[in-house]
Amino acid sequence: MKKITPQEAKELNQNFVSTRTKAIDVAIGKKDAISSWFSLGDLKEYIAYVESEGKAKGITVNGLRVYFGAYPKNDKNPAKNNYATVFFAPTQAKKGSLQKDSVTAVVSSSDVEEIDALNGVPEIHLPLHTLNN
Repeated sequence: MKKITPQEAKELNQNFVSTRTKAIDVAIGKKDAISSWFSLGDLKEYIAYVESEGKAKGITVNGLRVYFGAYPKNDKNPAKNNYATVFFAPTQAKKGSLQKDSVTAVVSSSDVEEIDALNGVPEIHLPLHTLNN
């Protein structure tokens, strides 16, 4: 597991905010989400779902890929219109790949399209400066 400290997390978030949010906000005409939230219960339930579905479909799921996404301007839920989101998609080993470490696993994994992805809840401009405060 590759953990980072709360300070490293703050720095990564602040770097994202200072180098990207202004351009994104201008492009969409409003302040965009800079984080998404998943409850521990939802994550545990999703992992159990992915493992169960993978087993039922004969797929060896080896990880979860995080994708960046954006809701359409006219989403069915107006509160999400044009905001960014992230979602998890299960992955499996590509045919013929050898996985010896996490780097190889990422490069050698393909998305599992037979299992649903998990979407987060966009949080509008709540930077990590509140972490540990």
